[in-house]
Amino acid sequence: MDQVTTDRTRALTAANHRLTTQWIRLRRANEFKNEVLGTIAHDLKNPLAVILGRAEMLNELAEMSPAPFDKIREQLGHIRSSATQLTGMVNDLVSDAMMDALDITIRQEPVDIAAMLAEVVTANKALADRKRQAIHLVAPPVRWASCDPDRLREAVDNLLSNAIKYSPTGGQIELSMSGDREFTVILVKDEGAGLSQEDLGRLFGRFQRLSAKPTGGESSTGLGLSIVKRIVELHGGTIAAESPGPGRGSTFMIRLPMGAEASS
Repeated sequence: MDQVTTDRTRALTAANHRLTTQWIRLRRANEFKNEVLGTIAHDLKNPLAVILGRAEMLNELAEMSPAPFDKIREQLGHIRSSATQLTGMVNDLVSDAMMDALDITIRQEPVDIAAMLAEVVTANKALADRKRQAIHLVAPPVRWASCDPDRLREAVDNLLSNAIKYSPTGGQIELSMSGDREFTVILVKDEGAGLSQEDLGRLFGRFQRLSAKPTGGESSTGLGLSIVKRIVELHGGTIAAESPGPGRGSTFMIRLPMGAEASS
């Protein structure tokens, strides 16, 4: 085989390799698109159906004379609850898409983690109260670390809202924080549905359907934990979960490096 033929063969082989790689990427992109559309069709339509159905009932009640205000308030409560649920799911989808589309960077600044955790508890109190659940915050008065306050708050909020979602009515949830000069550890522990070994193996993947079901009929995009994982890893940290088994609760642990500007 002469040199010209050899060069052409190499060029064709390289071109074939590039085409194969592009085809694989396109196939994966198409699979992801189908996952997104499947999630939207399956999950987002449920709260939308509730909103539309309750709005129709509200319209009928408003035409009565005298108007039954107690029943109207009840329907408004259902609409508000479903709209809040829908907003959270859309926020998850947007957050995931943005983290894929953009070169997300974490801004490092000194943050009082203890104060941030207290804010997250306050923000989730209404959801917990609705299911008569108690959230216990166990943390030192002050704990400074270098991190992105908005992103880390999003990650912890996601874990805490999940604990509420999968815990039974009247359940106990604990959000705790500890650490040393090198690491800050944040734990979210619940007495809820627990996790099977299969769940633990695929917990932080995108669009995952777990064996455990929400205890209050809530829906999920299956993106929350994958978003948490990426936020934690962008901070140079790790996240892990453990559970004694289905029906026996679970614990999620975020482990973050303190950062150069942090102080004890």
